[in-house]
Parts: sequence; C-alpha cells; structure tokens
Amino acid sequence: METPSTRYGVLVLRVWLEDGEADRFRARIIRSVDGEQGASAAASGTEAVLSAVRIWLDEVLERDG
Repeated sequence: METPSTRYGVLVLRVWLEDGEADRFRARIIRSVDGEQGASAAASGTEAVLSAVRIWLDEVLERDG
C-alpha cells in the first residue's frame, strides 16, 4: 500500500457502557498522524471524547488552538 503524499490521520474510538447506562460510558482513544502513533488515552463523557477528537483533527489539519 502506497503512503499518501499529503498529511493524514487515523482515529479509533472504542466505547463501552458502564452499568449498561447510555449516559455513563468510557472511551479508549487511539490516534495517529502521518503514520506516527500518539499515546492512547481514555475519556469519560461526551465532552471529553469530543475534545479529544477536536485536538486530533486540529493536529491533522495543522491548525493552532
């Protein structure tokens, strides 16, 4: 498989419910940018997960905070 010549990223979210309740969940976040895997992280709650996705997307798009 040929590596793209432009910047790229991969984000994997693994989400599971705690106590079977939709409002109580955790996520494992695995990310990479340009083939370099970053440290995996964990998050709990919608806002924390969305924040992690925004940070990763900004990194892929090379945008500053």
